[in-house]
Amino acid sequence: MASHNEEQVKSAQERMNAGSAWMSAASIISRVLGVLYIIPWMSWMGDPQIANEANALFNIGYKWYSIFIAIAIAGVPGAISKQIANYNARGQYHTAQRLFKSGFVLMAISGVVSAVLLWTLAPQLAANTPARSPEYAITVIRSLVPALAIIPILSIFRGFFQGYQDMKPSAVSQIMEQLFRVIYMLIVVYLLRVVSNGTMVTAVAHSTFAAFIGAIVAIASLLYYLFKNKSRYQIPEGHQDTIAVSSKSLLWEIIRVAIPFIIAGAAIEVSQLIDTNTFMPIMEQVSNLSQAELINQYAVFSANANKLVTVVVSLAISISSVSIPILSSTYTSEMNQQLTVEAKSWPDTIALVNHNIQLFALIMLPAATGMAAVAGPLYTMIYPYDPHGAWFLQISSIMAIAMGLFSVMVNNMQAMDYQKDAIFGMLIGMGVKLLLQYPLLAVFQTPGAMYATIIGFAVMSTYYLFRIKQILNFPYRQLLTKLRPIVLSTLVMAIVAFIANLGVSLVLPQPNRLGSLLAVAIVGIIGAWTYLLLGLRFRFIDLVLGEKADRLRQLFGVEARG
Repeated sequence: MASHNEEQVKSAQERMNAGSAWMSAASIISRVLGVLYIIPWMSWMGDPQIANEANALFNIGYKWYSIFIAIAIAGVPGAISKQIANYNARGQYHTAQRLFKSGFVLMAISGVVSAVLLWTLAPQLAANTPARSPEYAITVIRSLVPALAIIPILSIFRGFFQGYQDMKPSAVSQIMEQLFRVIYMLIVVYLLRVVSNGTMVTAVAHSTFAAFIGAIVAIASLLYYLFKNKSRYQIPEGHQDTIAVSSKSLLWEIIRVAIPFIIAGAAIEVSQLIDTNTFMPIMEQVSNLSQAELINQYAVFSANANKLVTVVVSLAISISSVSIPILSSTYTSEMNQQLTVEAKSWPDTIALVNHNIQLFALIMLPAATGMAAVAGPLYTMIYPYDPHGAWFLQISSIMAIAMGLFSVMVNNMQAMDYQKDAIFGMLIGMGVKLLLQYPLLAVFQTPGAMYATIIGFAVMSTYYLFRIKQILNFPYRQLLTKLRPIVLSTLVMAIVAFIANLGVSLVLPQPNRLGSLLAVAIVGIIGAWTYLLLGLRFRFIDLVLGEKADRLRQLFGVEARG
């Protein structure tokens, strides 16, 4: 029996690895596309000041759009993914399909209602934003209305595939969405700004409207996968569910599970919205900077650095989204097996949570610290040189670790149905962020907003770690033993990368786009190679490579320890 359970856990871990690989690859590709387009986009916008203003305006629109998307989606895709996996694990296949259909109708209505609200409320939403004119912000916010109307439908399809633990369609649709969004954006901005000398605001509005183009293509790609592999998602012939669930109960279940997903899942967007609406008013009181300087600093930390950091944060979000259906299915199975047992134990769930956190550390820690190591050349490779760029990006890289850990931990809580704890932790963290915003901005100026965010997310993650210890009697000492070589190897890699960057900066011309590109490539290769060798030596890379790690050790002549 124990052997059978071990095989099940190993299979679940393998599915988690495969799903994480698909979703991480999609996130990296789509986020890299979302960063690289910035180079021609800002160049075509005009001089550096106009380009930064355009990027800030783009960011203002997307901050409100992200909040409305979170409200429109209302956590339903995550809930659908979790509950489909839950029902399939219990053999309730008809109920799982009906749940998806009910969710689809709910999302179609939600998208239209949210789009109407965004259009109507745009003047009020634009009022306190760091834009030169509220009219500029209104135009950009309203350009996102078409995308808001259909994104919920796209999200429910992704939730359906993830509920069946099939991550490939979601991953491919994510890449297609970003690719066509960027293509449309660059073509239109070039025609408007370079060919016809159109206004900056019109170019930004078309850039944000591109989200609608990307969403249409993504939906088409998901429909293609659905019809191509429809036999995979069909109910077994002759199967009858053992429990009848009414449509009303299904809708209520979607709402019950989804609301905590939206509240807890919107933490990153809420923290950014706090910055959008409090940064200017507070900084006007506690600093002597002009409006133009404040807009520029806001653009550098909230738009420019944040766009680079989302590449790293998206890795954690990919890992956590993959874990929800797998962890939910495992936790449900263990709970059903122990319904009559008073002293419950959760060995399979503990193994998956352990694996999930290790996977997060293995990927996120080197990615974030590596970004911090090359912050200077990385920033000037993408954006015009700014004296604050490297420092703000380094702080943001540390912030990415806090945000990433939150994403993993909150989804662990929700996968196990501890929705109230997920919400409570988020409210505590955002309360801390709000309380610290003014004093930290007053003391540290612009970096204070990022420090407040780091502390807020650290508080949330600490609370979730504490609750998981209580719920599962989680063996953190065992986890810390597994994490120690990852953390130490990351520190060694960071030191090597910082030294390499210092050496490269003495040879290559910076700030210079070509010099910065070469510096990032050289330091990145040195850092990645260092981390790979350490991972092979201390065996933690085996977590994702499995038996391939042994072949790599033989190839590179690395002796394993531990």
